[in-house]
Amino acid sequence: MSLTWLSCFNFALPARAAPAADAAPAAPPRGALFEVSDGRHRLLLFGTIHVGAADFYPLEPRLQQALAGAPVLALELDPDNAGALQSALQRHALYPAGQRFQDHLDPALAQRTLAALQRYGLSPEGMQAMRPWMLAMVLTVQEYLHHGYRTDLAVDSHLAAAVRAHGGKVIELEGAERQMSLFAHLSQAQQARFLADTLQELEGAGLSRKLDTLVDAWRHADSPGFKAALDEMRQDDSFATRFTLTTLLQQRNPGLATGVADLLHRQDGAVAGIGILHLTGPDSVPELLARRGLTVRQLY
Repeated sequence: MSLTWLSCFNFALPARAAPAADAAPAAPPRGALFEVSDGRHRLLLFGTIHVGAADFYPLEPRLQQALAGAPVLALELDPDNAGALQSALQRHALYPAGQRFQDHLDPALAQRTLAALQRYGLSPEGMQAMRPWMLAMVLTVQEYLHHGYRTDLAVDSHLAAAVRAHGGKVIELEGAERQMSLFAHLSQAQQARFLADTLQELEGAGLSRKLDTLVDAWRHADSPGFKAALDEMRQDDSFATRFTLTTLLQQRNPGLATGVADLLHRQDGAVAGIGILHLTGPDSVPELLARRGLTVRQLY
């Protein structure tokens, strides 16, 4: 589950421009960049990760130029739409007033969760109302922060700030309600399994390697590295990873592809940014766009 939030599920934070870079050689390619065309209009499709670091920026010149002139940027959700995020969290991520997560978990899992919160310096009192899946996501984000990655420098937020700087528009391909509702379909038992799998991963020695491997692949536009990350997930039979593959990736890809195609048909020169693992594999968004008869070319 460690790759879920990083590469294919986005908790938006307010957009913030990355630190300005001093004069330096042109930035190298990062992530993955595709050009999509319907014969009349052209769109750039960029693979993001939902955290950041100062050395992620500036982005590669072709992408920077496209962002500087893009009339529209499409993201999974708008980082500035905090109201929608809070509303969706209230509906899907929190228990009704007066309920605590300990009341819905077996004692052993509740104790493991409390220990993890304390290990990351989080107040258990402030997390009491969170449903198990939300606790799993919060703990995962804390592990990213522990590794030096920052949510305020998330790639999605950087893209949004760059487009808004010249008056461009940011639109949502999904939105917070759509993303959060995917977890709402999990039963209480499934949410507990999701949390237990996450805790096991956080406690295991392999988590650091997985995080650093995927971020390194993104830093170097390493397509084989993205494929290797996805292949490793396919070999993991935990509930959390199966849910990630089937629901957070495969189930969402057709809708994301439709949103990108619709934007392409009505707007020239737009940019779309979605989690990097949505651009990887045989049922990826680029593959689905090509099956619609669009011309799709990977630039890096």
